Amino acid sequence: MELAPSPHYHAYTNLGVLLCEAETRCDEALSIFDGALQHFPDDALLHFNRAVVLEELKRYDAAQAAYQRSIELDPTHADAHFNLARLSEIPGDKQGLVRNLSAIAGWLAERV
Repeated sequence: MELAPSPHYHAYTNLGVLLCEAETRCDEALSIFDGALQHFPDDALLHFNRAVVLEELKRYDAAQAAYQRSIELDPTHADAHFNLARLSEIPGDKQGLVRNLSAIAGWLAERV
């Protein structure tokens, strides 16, 4: 994909999300997010969106790693914690489930 000479963040994000929502184009969406991360490697939302695509593709280990990277970049990203907790439950990782749900609860408690 060729975009403007200066990469436009929202073009990558919107196109990737739209492609994945089409369900049959998640591989293309993954390529879009991988390309976006070359330009914006420290963007938590791009890592999160990439994780969602990986999860749609049933690549759970890679999805967990991408959610974890999103959380490293933005520890307050509640959706990343929730999705990581949900994925932790699949193989029976109760500690991962509790750890990520506790992170959400702690973050919410700070906001009150």
